[in-house]
Amino acid sequence: MESINEQLFPSEFILDYRKEEAGATRVLTYAMFRFLSCAGAGDAALPALLNERLSRPVAGTDFSLIEDYLAGDYYFSPSFTPDSFEPFYLCAAIMLAQDASAGNTALPDELIVQYAPVSASLPYADGGLDLSALLTDGTSFYAALAFCLMHQEAALPVILPRFTQAYRPEFHFTCEDFILFDFMDEYFEEKNCRRHPSFVRLIDTLVTATLHYYDTDFGTILEKECTPGASSRFAGINRCGTIQLPAITDTGKACHMLAGLFRYAAAYELRNNLFDFHLEDDRLITLSNWEEKLRWHYVQYANVYQLALDSFHSAMLARILLKKQFAENLSAL
Repeated sequence: MESINEQLFPSEFILDYRKEEAGATRVLTYAMFRFLSCAGAGDAALPALLNERLSRPVAGTDFSLIEDYLAGDYYFSPSFTPDSFEPFYLCAAIMLAQDASAGNTALPDELIVQYAPVSASLPYADGGLDLSALLTDGTSFYAALAFCLMHQEAALPVILPRFTQAYRPEFHFTCEDFILFDFMDEYFEEKNCRRHPSFVRLIDTLVTATLHYYDTDFGTILEKECTPGASSRFAGINRCGTIQLPAITDTGKACHMLAGLFRYAAAYELRNNLFDFHLEDDRLITLSNWEEKLRWHYVQYANVYQLALDSFHSAMLARILLKKQFAENLSAL
């Protein structure tokens, strides 16, 4: 890593991620969402104005767009400020990014010119351009990023590192999984480790071993651990009472979510297991010897199981709160 900012705004990873299916649209959606959120913080009239100018007004059924986006993967999935219009802004950003991907950038361009005119007029192809002196707040930073993602495709390998240099911690760029898998890339000395067949097999093996240890499967977990009232398992640590989970009506979708969370929990626990071997002289585990060298004990099974299950409960409850906040956004328009 060249600097701490490279972990906080990983330009090389963004370039690689955009090559994946739907990756370019997902990154643009996130940049557009952050631009709208930052601009809206200083203009209470933006939500109503935006809803009037979209190709169609946002409707309650569009919550499915938010769900699908958040379920895409753990990269570029934002956290939301309570009592804000951020759920609405994410929905609008999804619609704007879809339009932009189809070649229609008129409205995003107009919004950027209106709320961040400097970001729409910079000579990004200028090799000496110092973005750190020009993008001094979240609105201008994310407006410029969205503008470049839409209009500077060929120059992105040169431009994005300048965004890394211009990044400030208060901009709160979110790419949570990057730090986890960047560690894996460095440890296993394999670029884009998460796509390496041996690494995928390693994670799947750890998930299967965890399920076998508890003599269970995803369907059984849903039946026994995730039924209404099961969230009382949090009672020992929750001093504000507990919230019952709603009845799960789509078992297939819920099992898919559980599988993803178990894989994430296994990767996170693997990272903790490998951390002691991070020094070059102590690299005991490799992608070619892990089946013989990696020892997986009871405590790791427990950590994977509990983290995955707690994450599932949190996701289910967060969905309820997010849907409520989205409905409140629409009613206030």
